[in-house]
Amino acid sequence: MAKLLVMALCLAFSSYVSACPKLLYMALNYNTQNNVIDAQYWGKTVGVQGVFINYLMTYWTTNVGATPNSLWQSARSFQQRYAAYGVTDNFVKVSIFSNLNWNDPNVVSQYVTNFGNIAKLARYAGFKGIALDLEPYSSAWGGVAGGNQQTVQSAAKLIGRAMYQAYPNMTLIILPDVVYQYGVTKDLTLSTGGYALAVPFVSGLFQQPWKRVIMATEGTYRASPASIVNWVNVTYSNYAGMFTPGQFPFSVAPGIWPLGVSATDKSAVLSVSQFQQNLATDYAQTNSYVWIFGMGTAWQSDKYGPVVSNFPQYTNVVQNACTR
Repeated sequence: MAKLLVMALCLAFSSYVSACPKLLYMALNYNTQNNVIDAQYWGKTVGVQGVFINYLMTYWTTNVGATPNSLWQSARSFQQRYAAYGVTDNFVKVSIFSNLNWNDPNVVSQYVTNFGNIAKLARYAGFKGIALDLEPYSSAWGGVAGGNQQTVQSAAKLIGRAMYQAYPNMTLIILPDVVYQYGVTKDLTLSTGGYALAVPFVSGLFQQPWKRVIMATEGTYRASPASIVNWVNVTYSNYAGMFTPGQFPFSVAPGIWPLGVSATDKSAVLSVSQFQQNLATDYAQTNSYVWIFGMGTAWQSDKYGPVVSNFPQYTNVVQNACTR
């Protein structure tokens, strides 16, 4: 059954690939980059078509409100500013920066409410959807969460339903490939973190009839072109058994890491030629999105230093990578 689903996904993908996927950048700081100067920079100087937005919902316990307020208005202004410069496909990025608690029904109810409300905000603002970063910073999936996979899957179903009901046309992005990550971190038990609980969480999310689901993979960051193709195929296989054919469109968005060795070092990770080859390969593997991981502020000159001296060559690659 899984093999048949992979084949169906590939056929759907091959028949759909006619236009260039859109290029996203991860990530911008909502609190400091909600302005025209940044919108013009990312849309015209860099040339991306969308961004992940940090700090609108910093924690799962952050409640942005259930009805339009000043934050919602500001988020709508962000979307309008960026869309004016071609940055149209923007996503609220929600990460896990504190330990989660699945065993307290009141806390789980708070998660459900808060994700429903951020979906309402995203719809009101005109954002494309929500990106869930499930990387377990510290022991986010462990701690008081314990090890009840069914509890997590059931809670995820409620969270997914809240988001879907609030914004039926949203695109859901999940990152990274939690099935792969679990496979390489099984030594991290359910009680101490790792990705073990992230897998049933994603399975719970997948129980909604989403408009579109994107799996954003990190394995392609610095991979060779041949390895990128393999990574994408493996990612499709990893999720073939989690949903039924036709339940929702599913695609893989390859990630790429060209600049920023560390948060304080903006030097190149990929040469210009490597970036060009890899980005072209990324585009050929998807019908949805490709995304740039921006370590620190490597793509923008600021108080932490200037961009690399040949930065215009990187933006030239961005602006000329896809011609179909």
